[in-house]
Amino acid sequence: MSAPKKHVVFDVVGTCVSYDAIFNALDSRLGDRLRAECIKPKLLGYTWFEAAEREYTYLSISGRYIRFYDVFRSLFYRMLWMAGIEEPRKFATDDDLAYILEQFMQLDARPGVAECFQILRDAGFTCWAFTAGDVQRVSGYFTRNGIDMPAENFMSCDSLGIGKPAPESYQPLLTQFAGEEAWFAAAHMWDVSAAKSTGFKGAYCTVWEKEPCIDLFGTMDVMADTFPEMARRIPASLLQAGICHALSWQGRGPVPKPVPSFWNAEPRILDDYRSTAELPSVSDIVIVGAGFAGVATAYHLLKDNPNPPSIVLLEARKLCSGATGRNGGHVKPDTYYNVPKYTKLYGTAAAAELAAFEASHVLAVKGLVESENLDCDFHLTRAVDVYLDPEHAKQTEASYRELVKAGVVDLRDVAFIPKDDAERVSGVKGAQCCFSFTAAHLWPSKMVHQLVEKLLAKGLSLHTNTPVSAVSTQVDSKGMWTIQTPRGAIRAPKVIYATNGYTAQVLPEYCNTIVPIRGICSYIESPKKQDTPHLVNTYGIRFDALNNDYLIPRADGSIVVGGARQRFWHNKDRWFDNVRDDEVVGEAVSYFDGYMQRHFRGWENSDAKAKEVWTGIMGYSSDFMPHIGDVPGKSGQFIIAGFSGHGMPEILLSSKGLATMVRDGVSFEESGLPRIFKTSESRISSKKSLLEESMQSLWNGSSKPKL
Repeated sequence: MSAPKKHVVFDVVGTCVSYDAIFNALDSRLGDRLRAECIKPKLLGYTWFEAAEREYTYLSISGRYIRFYDVFRSLFYRMLWMAGIEEPRKFATDDDLAYILEQFMQLDARPGVAECFQILRDAGFTCWAFTAGDVQRVSGYFTRNGIDMPAENFMSCDSLGIGKPAPESYQPLLTQFAGEEAWFAAAHMWDVSAAKSTGFKGAYCTVWEKEPCIDLFGTMDVMADTFPEMARRIPASLLQAGICHALSWQGRGPVPKPVPSFWNAEPRILDDYRSTAELPSVSDIVIVGAGFAGVATAYHLLKDNPNPPSIVLLEARKLCSGATGRNGGHVKPDTYYNVPKYTKLYGTAAAAELAAFEASHVLAVKGLVESENLDCDFHLTRAVDVYLDPEHAKQTEASYRELVKAGVVDLRDVAFIPKDDAERVSGVKGAQCCFSFTAAHLWPSKMVHQLVEKLLAKGLSLHTNTPVSAVSTQVDSKGMWTIQTPRGAIRAPKVIYATNGYTAQVLPEYCNTIVPIRGICSYIESPKKQDTPHLVNTYGIRFDALNNDYLIPRADGSIVVGGARQRFWHNKDRWFDNVRDDEVVGEAVSYFDGYMQRHFRGWENSDAKAKEVWTGIMGYSSDFMPHIGDVPGKSGQFIIAGFSGHGMPEILLSSKGLATMVRDGVSFEESGLPRIFKTSESRISSKKSLLEESMQSLWNGSSKPKL
């Protein structure tokens, strides 16, 4: 069965195009004279339009329909009189009016309208225009502004002889869309609310009126301050309502059949495990997402709990098939590199708190592996960050010296190696300097699978291949949230989203806050294992401030390397807001061939080659910090997501803190989590994206890739 068609009908004048040309014409032609009478030209223009809309409507409802343009023209001198001009026809002339009306033919598009249409069309919507004006004039606005709107997608009140906001005026389009998804979008609340009353869904943009006056018109289905944001919220609202399938790769959910990773290539018993044939109808807690974050949260909820809650763990695909099962296997804290940046953004205390939190994870993961006897190739070691660009190396060394001097961050475990010794110590060719510090590496999916096996024995109910399509917008009479899946619904008073890059699919309000980012990773093997140097450290190879690779050596001599940004990150569509881990990034695959020979001393004759290459989806936060805690405005819902490709040194203790909030009701401030991890309405609604700002030089071509 094909998906139902989706439509958005736009008002045009005042919505898609602004009135500014009219206001400017009034100012240009009559501005000085108006101001001499204490009349603001823009206010006069506004009242002129408002009065014209009123008279146009009155004429229509009395059965004497007149074109809006003619009504607007006729009221000019009356409006001057109403504004306080005693002799309007001496104050202004017909030539003045003709000049102003000429500008009425040349209205400019509001910012973001073209992008708005494109976002909706990319999401499968057809865009329409419904105007109170004549089609020839109004279609000219789109043509003049270079915005595509097919002629057959225009409808005018003129052809109906009924003016908006009469309910009958909206009915023909609604009838045309019978049984299909139909939205009406406007910057006039009277317009969109009237359309909504006839059966459309309403999308309102505050760009013109600013104040929506909800007490008069009610709340619309979508409300936004910009057109692109409104466009993003329309399909997002469908996801929230369960109208769109949550697994559609055209959205932001997990795609079916991802490319196998080295870690998950061999089948495991729990891959497709379901604790019961039927999905439970109720549970104390539902966790969405069975990667490290979801499983670790379940672990802490059940650990040492004499009265354990019932927990259902839902996974859209196989167990641990997301980022945890596709990453580089690195447990590498950031104890120095980003500390200066985070100090500027969040303050010294917050940056130091974060660095200490990450550093503590290495031994925390070691403790988990040992206490639960997990066989997951855990190795405690040193990470070596190697800098290949001389200028970047100097900048980083200078920042490090400042950190040492400030004495706020604990740097006792960080060792700096200058250029003279960097290549010999690191083994990396061309090293300008390097830093080393305690880190670890492991087999992530082995750890998760074995942990889940233990949790099943404690009562955890696991359900793989059970994607969440929607969660109710409010609790029922018993305080329960309803979680919809293709296998039925489950109700719970508490819901935890451990969905990382896929968060917006089930929490649309996070659509601009946590973005799916596609990365690439490889498994390299040498047929001459015995002849290659044995690497004992993990690596971060930094080519410059934007491009870096990460590497772990495995005990059998093989290597896992990820990164390759230089090959594709300049092309935004190939990785940003991209959930396609069912395909490799073709232009980056060959990057890993000869990698060890290019960069490491002693590997020149190793014949090392990439045996496997795969992609994975990370959840990048717009301000670089994960979102953890109570979902704003949804009591009983919690989130642990947005780790920006850096989850392994943050998740375990983050899940422990979240578990205390869920299980014991402690506040975020009492949870032991870094203060900057707290999710909040201000973070979610912020229009500023530090993430996108940091990538502009790549996207606009000012930063050349260093291969």
